[in-house]
Amino acid sequence: MASTTAVTPARSLVPDDRGRFTRLRLWPAALLLGWLAHVVLRVLLGIQHAVPLLIPDESGYLLAARLLSGGAGSDMSGRTFYQGGYPLLIAPAYWFSDDPQIVYRLAIGINALVGAGLLLLAYVAFRRMDLPRGKAYLLAHATALLPSAVYYSQFVLTDAVLPVLVLGWLLLLHRWLAGGGRLHGLAAGALIAFGFGTHSRGIILLLVHLGLLAVVAVRRLRPARGDVPAMAAVTVAGAGAGWLLNAWLQRRIYPGGVAPLGEWLSDRLTSWDGLAWTLSVATGQLWHVSVATFGVTAVGLLALTAVALRRAARPQDRLLAAATVAAVAGVALATSAALPSEDSVANLAYGRYLACLAPALFIVGLVVLTHVRKEVAARAGLAAAGLTLVAGAVVHLHAGERLYRDFFGVFDFVEISFITANWDSLSLDRATLTTVAVIGLAVLAAGRARRRPWLIVLAVSCVAAELAIAGVTVAKVSAPWGRILAFATDLRPAGLRPDDRVGVYYPGLHWRIWVSQAFQVPTKLVPMDLYRADWLDPRVTLVVVPWTAGTDIERTWPAAPPGWRPVTSNVNDAGNWVAWRHVAKAGPAAVTGPPARP
Repeated sequence: MASTTAVTPARSLVPDDRGRFTRLRLWPAALLLGWLAHVVLRVLLGIQHAVPLLIPDESGYLLAARLLSGGAGSDMSGRTFYQGGYPLLIAPAYWFSDDPQIVYRLAIGINALVGAGLLLLAYVAFRRMDLPRGKAYLLAHATALLPSAVYYSQFVLTDAVLPVLVLGWLLLLHRWLAGGGRLHGLAAGALIAFGFGTHSRGIILLLVHLGLLAVVAVRRLRPARGDVPAMAAVTVAGAGAGWLLNAWLQRRIYPGGVAPLGEWLSDRLTSWDGLAWTLSVATGQLWHVSVATFGVTAVGLLALTAVALRRAARPQDRLLAAATVAAVAGVALATSAALPSEDSVANLAYGRYLACLAPALFIVGLVVLTHVRKEVAARAGLAAAGLTLVAGAVVHLHAGERLYRDFFGVFDFVEISFITANWDSLSLDRATLTTVAVIGLAVLAAGRARRRPWLIVLAVSCVAAELAIAGVTVAKVSAPWGRILAFATDLRPAGLRPDDRVGVYYPGLHWRIWVSQAFQVPTKLVPMDLYRADWLDPRVTLVVVPWTAGTDIERTWPAAPPGWRPVTSNVNDAGNWVAWRHVAKAGPAAVTGPPARP
């Protein structure tokens, strides 16, 4: 019997050890398969588009990427400046094809490869907060499928990659502050320098980063303090490189200057009316990001604020929490102050600018609701509901009749339109009350959610809702708007060829048309005069002119030289236009007559 006692435990340990080793080996495979699944999902959602939809933003980035890849420049003077960091990322798309549609879809593929990395980073974040692997994996899927993260991956926008960049930066800082070594700190500096060269929001994040380094140096936090000089040098050098790149791009693509966002920012921050606008719109941004995530990001933001203010918390935790909250406040205030007033509902409650910080807040909010004491979760949920109600009230007071009178772009409110089942206007009160109700249900379920079956139900329900939002958004917003814009600007019915040079008469032609066509044309658009034939560049083979209602199509270009004739016309909501081509240069590809409306 003694021998049996001695042998049996030894045998029983072998399969357990092997099983544990096998389970450990399965996790990298599970993460890889999960990442691939998210890549495929993003590609499937975005592959339907062939032309820029959210313009001029998408066109600005694509034209910059074309220039950076060695292609032709463009002239976007007077528009918002679209920085060079993101175009650097998608520039390789131009190495594989000159076809604009293929280039656009390759850029969507690059978005998917980067954006799906949110799953991996979210998993790391949950593990850092001591969640078991299984729970971390489930909740990471829910985080990676946040509607804003998935929605913006369908377009050629910095918003497709910024959430990954911001969460990666925060995780690197966390690792560095926890004693992970200088390499993590240097990587954080390089990443935020890239963010500085990618979008104006990166300026705020850079300032927060440098402020954090200053606090570490002044408070002599060890072992991080010794790394501050090297981190500051890398950050400043990277930001300088980004500034040089952007200065070069601005000279090449915006020779006539850019939209004066800096002037708006200064005016708003130095006048009482401007400050009132800024604070109200910033509150609207907080409302949007809270409602779009059923209040979970509001829970995360309040939890981080509490950690930053709690003296008993570890200095490293307080510092990182304060940096995150400062980033949220800084981005909301700066972008609100610089936001042009366009008589749009989006001016009142815009969620896009804070979407890059939403995953980080969402992660913290999920941990609070599912893995802290029930009493703490209940207080956090109650505070989040209060914050959402107050923010909604501020938006309502600030907006007034503009909520119903101003232009409502459904593409700015996809999550909220889904929640309220209203795709024609912003249902502010309904969205606010729905969010408060969901927060209440989440708090009631918080105690049970600590048990595995309930957590699985919660995670699966969250993923299912997010997938539903993604699918319905494509059907209700992306696909129909994509068809409308493709119809309104498509030059293929004019027989567009790779060797065409296109002349445009800008006065009277809606900017949405020529900005979109600038991407379709392989060379820079050439200005021409509708009334002076001697202003026509002899290399021009195709001309686009506005078409005033009631004008005979043959008279849309009064100064047309001999041999030129209209080859296609387009009637759309943005503005009508006609394309002309020289008969001798028309070739077999030219067609006549207007394209069919979608």
